[in-house]
Amino acid sequence: MKLERALSIIGMDRLPKDEAELNAVYRELAKKLHPDAGGSEAAFQELGGAVEYLKRALLLLNQRVQTKARTEEALARKRAILREQMLRRRAKEDKLRNQQAQKWTIGLAVILGVVGLWFLAQPKINHWMIQRNRVERMAEVIRLDNYRTYTIEWTYKGKRFEKDINGRFIDGSWIVGPAGMPMLPGAKFVVAFNAENPNYYELLDHYIHTETAEIYFSMVKTTLADYMGTLDRDPDVVCLYWALLDEYGVDGIAHLHYRELPMRKNWSHNERTFNALAESPRFQELYRSCRLP
Repeated sequence: MKLERALSIIGMDRLPKDEAELNAVYRELAKKLHPDAGGSEAAFQELGGAVEYLKRALLLLNQRVQTKARTEEALARKRAILREQMLRRRAKEDKLRNQQAQKWTIGLAVILGVVGLWFLAQPKINHWMIQRNRVERMAEVIRLDNYRTYTIEWTYKGKRFEKDINGRFIDGSWIVGPAGMPMLPGAKFVVAFNAENPNYYELLDHYIHTETAEIYFSMVKTTLADYMGTLDRDPDVVCLYWALLDEYGVDGIAHLHYRELPMRKNWSHNERTFNALAESPRFQELYRSCRLP
C-alpha cells in the first residue's frame, strides 16, 4: 500500500499529526465500515491495513524528526563548544597581545624616561665634570655649518680643540647662541672645559671679547640711536651700549637687537622683552646717566 492510497482510505489529504488523531479518524470510519454496522468486511480490513500503514509511517516520521532534532542538538552543542573554544583562544590571544603591548609600552616608557633623565641630567653632569678641573679660554667661532650649527675653536697647551654646537635659527637670518646674540665667524667668547677631558665643555657666550663687543655694537648702534632719538655717532649711544653690556651682558644686547621682532619669531628676545627691560628702573637710570649734559 502506498501513502496516497492509505490517506484516501481514511479520507485525509495529509498525514495525521499524531497517532491520537489517526485513532480518532479510525474510530469514526470503523463505526461505518464494520460488518456489524452494515459495512463490508473487505472495506473494514482495508481500513485496518491503511491505519496500520499510517501508524508505521508516523513512527518512521517521528523517528526521523527525533533523529533530526538530536542531530541539530548535537550540532548546536558542537557549535557552542567550538564557539567557547574560539572565545577562549581569542581571549588568550588578546591577553598575550595586551601583555606584549604592555611590555612594549613599559619598555618604551623606561627608554623615554632614561633619555629624558639623561637630557635633564646631562647639563649638570657636564657642569660637574667641568668644575672638577675647570679651565677657561677664549674660543672663536670659525664657521657656520648650516641653519643650526656653528663651530668653535680654542687652543690649550698647544692643542687645538674644535667643537660643533647646535644653536637656534632666528628670523630666517641668525644662528644665535645661549645668550641670544648671533654667532658670527670671528666672534670670540669664553669657553670653560675640563682640562683633562675637553669633551666636557660649555660656551659662556655672555662673556665676550672686546672685539666681539665692537662687532655687536656695529649691529645695534642704529637701533639704539633710534630709541634714544639721536645719531649712531653720538657719544650717548656708545655710553648706553657699554652700560647695558656691563649691566645686562650679551642677553641685554640681544633684547635690544631683536626689539622689533614678535614673540612668535623669537620667544626669548623680542619686542615685549625689550619693552619690559626698557621700563625697568635700572635701565632708566642707565639711560639718564648717559644723557646727562
